[in-house]
Amino acid sequence: MSDDQDDDAPEEAKEEGAGEEEDTEAGDEEAGEEKAEEDSGEGKKGGKKKLIIIAAAGLVVILGGGGAYFAGLFDSLLGAKGPTLIAVIDLGEPVLHEFPQIKADLKTGRCRSALLRTTFVIQMRDKDLKRVQAMELRITDAVRSYLRDRERSELVGKKGEERLRFDTTKIINNLIAPSRIEAIYFKEFVLQ
Repeated sequence: MSDDQDDDAPEEAKEEGAGEEEDTEAGDEEAGEEKAEEDSGEGKKGGKKKLIIIAAAGLVVILGGGGAYFAGLFDSLLGAKGPTLIAVIDLGEPVLHEFPQIKADLKTGRCRSALLRTTFVIQMRDKDLKRVQAMELRITDAVRSYLRDRERSELVGKKGEERLRFDTTKIINNLIAPSRIEAIYFKEFVLQ
């Protein structure tokens, strides 16, 4: 009997193992069906996500294109020309007025002082010319007084000339206010 028991034991073990294999196969089939159901559910969810993304991208393109069209970004491509507004401000013809030659002794600490000889022309609007002509003597005197307070080293070179131009413009504009001059041109500028 012991031989029978030994022979039966492996068969039972084989049968038990076979049952387990069948259970495993049945479990695998059930798991496969569940995975298939999950995959099809995920596929539907993934499809919805893709559809939403595509629809959102399409909406952005349509709205962006419409906004660009209404902003006029496509006008040059489409050949459309809108009305052009041009503002015209009539300042009058520029008028030039030449001042007489101004000679001034420059400030020095020595016996012999430097001499500046200059002639300048101012540019202004036509309506301001009468005011400048009426104030010409006062303007000449103010510029001469300014020059007497300057040293030769302050007026030498391009920087000196530009500073003189700026300061002279300021002096003249203060005297003829509310009128204004537009520019000063030096015809003669000699430092001796």
